[in-house]
Amino acid sequence: MIKSEKLVYEYTRNTDDGSEIRSKVLDGLDIDIKDGQFISIVGHNGSGKSTLARHLNALLTPTGGTLWVNGLDTSDENNTLLIRQNTGMVFQNPDNQIVANVVEEDVAFALENTGVPTGEIWRRVEKSLATVGMLKYRSTAPNHLSGGQKQRVAIAGVLAMKPKCIVLDESTAMLDPGGRKEVIEAVRELNEKENINIILITHYMEETIYSDRIFVMNKGKIVMDGMPECIFSDVSVLEKYNLEAPPAVYIADRLKKAGLNIKKSVLSTQDLVSVLAEYKKGVNNGNSNKGS
Repeated sequence: MIKSEKLVYEYTRNTDDGSEIRSKVLDGLDIDIKDGQFISIVGHNGSGKSTLARHLNALLTPTGGTLWVNGLDTSDENNTLLIRQNTGMVFQNPDNQIVANVVEEDVAFALENTGVPTGEIWRRVEKSLATVGMLKYRSTAPNHLSGGQKQRVAIAGVLAMKPKCIVLDESTAMLDPGGRKEVIEAVRELNEKENINIILITHYMEETIYSDRIFVMNKGKIVMDGMPECIFSDVSVLEKYNLEAPPAVYIADRLKKAGLNIKKSVLSTQDLVSVLAEYKKGVNNGNSNKGS
Protein backbone atom coordinates (compact mmCIF):
# COMPACT_ATOMS: atom_id res chain seq x y z
CA MET A 1 0.00 0.00 0.00
CA ILE A 2 2.78 2.44 0.94
CA LYS A 3 6.44 2.11 0.03
CA SER A 4 9.35 4.52 0.09
CA GLU A 5 12.99 4.33 -0.92
CA LYS A 6 15.45 6.78 0.63
CA LEU A 7 12.68 9.36 1.13
CA VAL A 8 14.04 12.84 1.85
CA TYR A 9 12.27 16.11 2.54
CA GLU A 10 14.12 19.39 3.01
CA TYR A 11 12.84 22.89 3.43
CA THR A 12 14.67 26.16 2.92
CA ARG A 13 14.50 29.20 5.17
CA ASN A 14 16.08 32.58 4.70
CA THR A 15 18.27 34.16 7.36
CA ASP A 16 18.42 37.85 8.24
CA ASP A 17 21.49 38.32 6.03
CA GLY A 18 19.67 36.90 2.99
CA SER A 19 21.42 33.54 2.92
CA GLU A 20 19.52 30.24 2.78
CA ILE A 21 19.59 27.41 5.29
CA ARG A 22 18.37 23.98 4.26
CA SER A 23 16.89 21.76 6.97
CA LYS A 24 16.35 18.04 6.44
CA VAL A 25 13.10 16.89 8.06
CA LEU A 26 13.00 13.39 6.55
CA ASP A 27 16.35 11.70 6.10
CA GLY A 28 16.44 8.65 3.84
CA LEU A 29 13.32 6.76 4.99
CA ASP A 30 12.68 3.23 3.75
CA ILE A 31 9.20 2.03 4.67
CA ASP A 32 7.01 -0.78 3.39
CA ILE A 33 3.40 -0.99 4.61
CA LYS A 34 1.23 -3.89 3.46
CA ASP A 35 -2.43 -3.54 2.60
CA GLY A 36 -4.91 -3.80 5.50
CA GLN A 37 -2.48 -2.93 8.29
CA PHE A 38 -2.92 -0.71 11.34
CA ILE A 39 0.32 1.27 11.62
CA SER A 40 1.33 3.72 14.34
CA ILE A 41 4.05 6.32 13.85
CA VAL A 42 5.42 7.91 17.02
CA GLY A 43 8.18 10.34 17.89
CA HIS A 44 8.82 13.44 19.94
CA ASN A 45 8.08 16.92 18.57
CA GLY A 46 10.23 17.66 15.54
CA SER A 47 10.93 14.01 14.73
CA GLY A 48 9.32 14.32 11.28
CA LYS A 49 6.22 12.17 11.81
CA SER A 50 3.68 14.81 10.71
CA THR A 51 5.84 15.69 7.70
CA LEU A 52 5.76 12.03 6.72
CA ALA A 53 1.97 11.99 7.18
CA ARG A 54 1.58 14.86 4.72
CA HIS A 55 3.56 12.93 2.12
CA LEU A 56 1.07 10.07 2.22
CA ASN A 57 -1.57 11.99 0.27
CA ALA A 58 0.81 14.27 -1.63
CA LEU A 59 0.23 17.41 0.43
CA LEU A 60 4.03 17.41 0.39
CA THR A 61 6.24 15.71 -2.20
CA PRO A 62 9.79 14.38 -1.73
CA THR A 63 12.84 16.52 -2.36
CA GLY A 64 14.78 13.26 -2.62
CA GLY A 65 13.99 9.57 -2.98
CA THR A 66 10.60 8.16 -3.93
CA LEU A 67 7.29 7.44 -2.22
CA TRP A 68 4.59 5.25 -3.74
CA VAL A 69 0.99 5.11 -2.48
CA ASN A 70 -0.92 2.13 -3.88
CA GLY A 71 1.72 1.92 -6.61
CA LEU A 72 1.49 5.62 -7.55
CA ASP A 73 4.56 7.88 -7.41
CA THR A 74 3.57 10.88 -5.28
CA SER A 75 6.02 13.16 -7.12
CA ASP A 76 4.06 12.80 -10.37
CA GLU A 77 1.39 15.54 -10.42
CA ASN A 78 -0.75 13.38 -12.70
CA ASN A 79 -1.20 10.98 -9.77
CA THR A 80 -2.17 13.57 -7.14
CA LEU A 81 -5.97 13.32 -7.45
CA LEU A 82 -5.97 9.53 -7.44
CA ILE A 83 -3.58 9.42 -4.46
CA ARG A 84 -5.89 11.73 -2.49
CA GLN A 85 -8.84 9.52 -3.37
CA ASN A 86 -6.88 6.54 -2.02
CA THR A 87 -5.62 8.26 1.13
CA GLY A 88 -7.86 10.36 3.38
CA MET A 89 -6.48 12.69 6.07
CA VAL A 90 -7.95 13.44 9.49
CA PHE A 91 -6.17 16.31 11.23
CA GLN A 92 -5.75 17.41 14.83
CA ASN A 93 -8.63 19.87 15.13
CA PRO A 94 -11.96 18.51 13.80
CA ASP A 95 -13.38 22.04 13.65
CA ASN A 96 -10.94 22.76 10.82
CA GLN A 97 -12.47 19.96 8.72
CA ILE A 98 -16.16 20.52 9.46
CA VAL A 99 -17.68 22.94 6.94
CA ALA A 100 -21.47 22.43 7.15
CA ASN A 101 -24.13 23.25 9.72
CA VAL A 102 -25.58 19.72 9.82
CA VAL A 103 -23.64 16.48 10.32
CA GLU A 104 -24.97 14.61 7.27
CA GLU A 105 -24.39 17.62 5.01
CA ASP A 106 -20.79 17.82 6.21
CA VAL A 107 -20.17 14.16 5.36
CA ALA A 108 -21.77 14.74 1.93
CA PHE A 109 -19.71 17.87 1.16
CA ALA A 110 -16.70 16.23 -0.53
CA LEU A 111 -18.91 13.80 -2.44
CA GLU A 112 -20.97 16.67 -3.87
CA ASN A 113 -17.79 18.44 -4.95
CA THR A 114 -16.49 15.40 -6.80
CA GLY A 115 -19.69 14.83 -8.77
CA VAL A 116 -20.99 11.67 -7.07
CA PRO A 117 -24.67 11.09 -8.06
CA THR A 118 -27.19 12.27 -5.44
CA GLY A 119 -28.61 8.84 -4.63
CA GLU A 120 -25.12 7.40 -4.14
CA ILE A 121 -24.13 10.35 -1.95
CA TRP A 122 -26.85 9.68 0.61
CA ARG A 123 -26.22 5.94 0.57
CA ARG A 124 -22.56 6.60 1.37
CA VAL A 125 -23.39 9.22 4.01
CA GLU A 126 -25.71 6.84 5.84
CA LYS A 127 -23.25 3.94 5.69
CA SER A 128 -20.28 6.09 6.81
CA LEU A 129 -22.14 7.60 9.77
CA ALA A 130 -23.39 4.14 10.78
CA THR A 131 -19.86 2.73 10.58
CA VAL A 132 -18.48 5.31 13.03
CA GLY A 133 -21.55 5.14 15.29
CA MET A 134 -22.88 8.61 14.46
CA LEU A 135 -25.99 7.85 12.40
CA LYS A 136 -28.40 9.02 15.12
CA TYR A 137 -26.69 12.44 15.01
CA ARG A 138 -27.12 12.90 11.25
CA SER A 139 -29.43 15.92 11.69
CA THR A 140 -27.46 17.45 14.56
CA ALA A 141 -25.47 20.67 14.34
CA PRO A 142 -21.74 19.86 14.76
CA ASN A 143 -21.33 22.53 17.43
CA HIS A 144 -23.58 20.43 19.68
CA LEU A 145 -21.19 17.46 19.55
CA SER A 146 -18.30 16.56 21.82
CA GLY A 147 -14.73 16.62 20.54
CA GLY A 148 -14.66 12.85 20.08
CA GLN A 149 -17.98 12.92 18.20
CA LYS A 150 -16.75 15.71 15.91
CA GLN A 151 -13.66 13.66 15.12
CA ARG A 152 -15.89 10.70 14.27
CA VAL A 153 -17.81 12.95 11.86
CA ALA A 154 -14.51 14.01 10.26
CA ILE A 155 -13.59 10.32 9.87
CA ALA A 156 -17.04 9.61 8.35
CA GLY A 157 -16.45 12.39 5.81
CA VAL A 158 -13.19 10.75 4.77
CA LEU A 159 -14.72 7.25 4.85
CA ALA A 160 -17.51 8.30 2.48
CA MET A 161 -14.86 8.88 -0.19
CA LYS A 162 -14.05 5.15 -0.01
CA PRO A 163 -10.30 5.50 0.60
CA LYS A 164 -7.96 2.54 0.89
CA CYS A 165 -6.09 4.29 3.69
CA ILE A 166 -6.92 6.80 6.42
CA VAL A 167 -4.13 8.85 7.99
CA LEU A 168 -4.84 10.35 11.41
CA ASP A 169 -2.33 13.12 12.07
CA GLU A 170 -2.41 13.76 15.85
CA SER A 171 -6.19 13.45 15.54
CA THR A 172 -6.71 12.77 19.24
CA ALA A 173 -4.34 15.46 20.57
CA MET A 174 -7.12 17.93 21.44
CA LEU A 175 -9.50 15.37 22.95
CA ASP A 176 -10.07 14.26 26.53
CA PRO A 177 -9.35 10.59 27.42
CA GLY A 178 -12.94 9.57 26.68
CA GLY A 179 -12.85 11.23 23.26
CA ARG A 180 -9.49 9.65 22.43
CA LYS A 181 -10.85 6.22 23.31
CA GLU A 182 -13.90 6.80 21.07
CA VAL A 183 -11.79 7.70 18.06
CA ILE A 184 -9.28 4.86 18.49
CA GLU A 185 -12.10 2.32 18.86
CA ALA A 186 -13.74 3.68 15.70
CA VAL A 187 -10.61 3.43 13.55
CA ARG A 188 -9.72 -0.02 14.93
CA GLU A 189 -13.15 -1.18 13.84
CA LEU A 190 -12.63 0.30 10.36
CA ASN A 191 -9.37 -1.60 10.08
CA GLU A 192 -10.75 -4.91 11.33
CA LYS A 193 -14.16 -4.91 9.61
CA GLU A 194 -13.60 -2.78 6.48
CA ASN A 195 -9.92 -3.75 5.93
CA ILE A 196 -8.98 -0.05 5.61
CA ASN A 197 -5.34 0.81 6.21
CA ILE A 198 -4.95 3.02 9.27
CA ILE A 199 -1.86 5.19 9.75
CA LEU A 200 -1.99 6.68 13.24
CA ILE A 201 0.38 9.56 14.00
CA THR A 202 0.33 10.10 17.76
CA HIS A 203 2.32 10.95 20.86
CA TYR A 204 -0.06 8.99 23.11
CA MET A 205 1.79 5.71 23.31
CA GLU A 206 -1.16 3.81 24.83
CA GLU A 207 -3.04 4.33 21.53
CA THR A 208 -0.47 2.23 19.67
CA ILE A 209 -0.73 -1.05 21.57
CA TYR A 210 -3.20 -2.60 19.09
CA SER A 211 -1.11 -1.73 16.03
CA ASP A 212 0.25 -4.34 13.64
CA ARG A 213 3.50 -2.34 13.54
CA ILE A 214 4.95 0.75 15.18
CA PHE A 215 7.48 3.06 13.56
CA VAL A 216 9.50 5.18 15.98
CA MET A 217 10.97 8.32 14.41
CA ASN A 218 13.83 10.51 15.61
CA LYS A 219 15.53 13.34 13.72
CA GLY A 220 13.86 12.39 10.46
CA LYS A 221 14.84 8.72 10.59
CA ILE A 222 13.09 5.46 11.49
CA VAL A 223 15.00 4.32 14.57
CA MET A 224 12.71 1.45 15.63
CA ASP A 225 10.25 -0.65 13.66
CA GLY A 226 8.33 -3.64 14.95
CA MET A 227 5.29 -5.12 16.65
CA PRO A 228 4.17 -3.49 19.93
CA GLU A 229 5.58 -6.39 21.96
CA CYS A 230 8.99 -5.71 20.44
CA ILE A 231 8.88 -1.89 20.66
CA PHE A 232 7.83 -1.93 24.33
CA SER A 233 10.17 -4.71 25.42
CA ASP A 234 12.76 -2.20 26.68
CA VAL A 235 11.40 1.01 28.20
CA SER A 236 14.88 2.50 28.48
CA VAL A 237 15.28 2.54 24.69
CA LEU A 238 12.08 4.54 24.31
CA GLU A 239 13.23 6.97 26.99
CA LYS A 240 16.40 7.53 24.97
CA TYR A 241 14.16 8.97 22.24
CA ASN A 242 12.18 11.10 24.72
CA LEU A 243 9.15 8.83 24.58
CA GLU A 244 7.11 7.45 27.47
CA ALA A 245 5.89 3.86 27.47
CA PRO A 246 2.16 3.23 28.06
CA PRO A 247 1.41 3.28 31.83
CA ALA A 248 0.86 -0.50 32.09
CA VAL A 249 4.12 -1.18 30.23
CA TYR A 250 6.01 1.25 32.47
CA ILE A 251 4.62 -0.31 35.68
CA ALA A 252 5.45 -3.83 34.46
CA ASP A 253 8.99 -2.68 33.63
CA ARG A 254 9.45 -1.23 37.12
CA LEU A 255 8.12 -4.44 38.70
CA LYS A 256 10.54 -6.54 36.64
CA LYS A 257 13.44 -4.38 37.77
CA ALA A 258 12.23 -4.78 41.36
CA GLY A 259 12.56 -8.56 40.98
CA LEU A 260 9.06 -9.66 39.98
CA ASN A 261 9.26 -12.55 37.51
CA ILE A 262 7.01 -11.29 34.69
CA LYS A 263 7.44 -13.46 31.61
CA LYS A 264 4.36 -12.49 29.59
CA SER A 265 4.24 -9.36 27.43
CA VAL A 266 2.30 -6.54 29.11
CA LEU A 267 0.77 -3.86 26.88
CA SER A 268 -2.56 -2.91 28.45
CA THR A 269 -4.04 -2.49 31.92
CA GLN A 270 -5.90 -5.78 31.39
CA ASP A 271 -2.59 -7.52 30.64
CA LEU A 272 -1.07 -6.10 33.82
CA VAL A 273 -4.02 -7.14 35.98
CA SER A 274 -3.88 -10.66 34.51
CA VAL A 275 -0.13 -10.99 35.11
CA LEU A 276 -0.41 -9.76 38.71
CA ALA A 277 -3.35 -12.08 39.38
CA GLU A 278 -1.30 -15.04 38.13
CA TYR A 279 1.65 -13.95 40.24
CA LYS A 280 -0.52 -13.63 43.33
CA LYS A 281 -2.01 -17.06 42.69
CA GLY A 282 1.48 -18.55 42.37
CA VAL A 283 2.64 -16.88 45.58
CA ASN A 284 -0.43 -18.12 47.46
CA ASN A 285 0.09 -21.66 46.21
CA GLY A 286 3.72 -21.49 47.23
CA ASN A 287 2.81 -20.28 50.69
CA SER A 288 0.25 -23.01 51.17
CA ASN A 289 2.82 -25.63 50.20
CA LYS A 290 5.02 -24.33 52.99
CA GLY A 291 2.14 -24.64 55.43
CA SER A 292 1.76 -20.90 55.94
